[in-house]
Amino acid sequence: MDVLGDVLATTGFKGVLLAQLSARGANWGCGLERLGTAGFHLIAEGTCWLRVAGQPPQQLVPGDVVLLPHGEPHHLAGGPEQAAVPYAELEAAHPADRDGIVDLGGDGPVVRVVCGKFEYDGDASQHPVLSALPPVIHVPGMSADPELQGIVRLLAAETTRKRPGARAVAARLTDVLFVQVIRAWLDTAASDPQSAPQSWLMALRDPRIGAALSLIHEAPQQPWTVEGLARDVAMSRPAFARQFKQLVGVSPLAYLSRVRIALAARLLRDTDQLVSDIGEAVGYTSEFAFSRAFARERGLPPGRYRRTCLTPAGL
Repeated sequence: MDVLGDVLATTGFKGVLLAQLSARGANWGCGLERLGTAGFHLIAEGTCWLRVAGQPPQQLVPGDVVLLPHGEPHHLAGGPEQAAVPYAELEAAHPADRDGIVDLGGDGPVVRVVCGKFEYDGDASQHPVLSALPPVIHVPGMSADPELQGIVRLLAAETTRKRPGARAVAARLTDVLFVQVIRAWLDTAASDPQSAPQSWLMALRDPRIGAALSLIHEAPQQPWTVEGLARDVAMSRPAFARQFKQLVGVSPLAYLSRVRIALAARLLRDTDQLVSDIGEAVGYTSEFAFSRAFARERGLPPGRYRRTCLTPAGL
């Protein structure tokens, strides 16, 4: 079982292209407010600077990718101390063209930044992947693996071509880009475990705990016990429970509950199955037990959660 892929699919995770910033020289700055979701920037051409509160300015060069998993407010600018204008004001003064390019003008070398975000179901602060990541992930273009750089080059090219389906291709590539960035971050974090937050993402690298995570995701409806999971990965119960909690951050049964509820939430959103049938499908022996577990995880009972998902925004 591909645990990362399963989590992304369960939460309806998908990339969305927002715009391209184009500028010349260093006399420009763009301020972006906090997003309600994760955002990313890909430096397609030229150099610029990223500023995030509490961190030193960081120069970005062609091929670099920056992921902001928590949607932190930040500035992109032509220089490390260049003043930034809110994006809404820049877009009003320089409306995006039909290709989504916001051209800020200026004189000097061209800078082009591809900007996007990731949409998903549920609370941004509780997304199982994004909540496990640091506020900023910077993958340098020169040091990234060839597969990631291939995606970066193709995405940068598709955003400039006027070929049929270019935007559709670019949108699909953002999903691949996200996974490649996570892989690059995991490789870096593995060499310095103290720099990485405790999470199931890091636990995927452990042969036995990673295997237990795969078992849970492959069949969350099974009546798993700590003893059974420990036995299946050839560990004693105490050692398994201790190592799972140490690496993942929660107990095995608490993690199982999260996986079940995430799957149930998708079924509530995307199907018209009865609540009782969904509860049984994800491993609960009674509708009462399912409703109690769902409300504990999501703050709402299943029926009310479904009605909330079906209510158009603003009503």
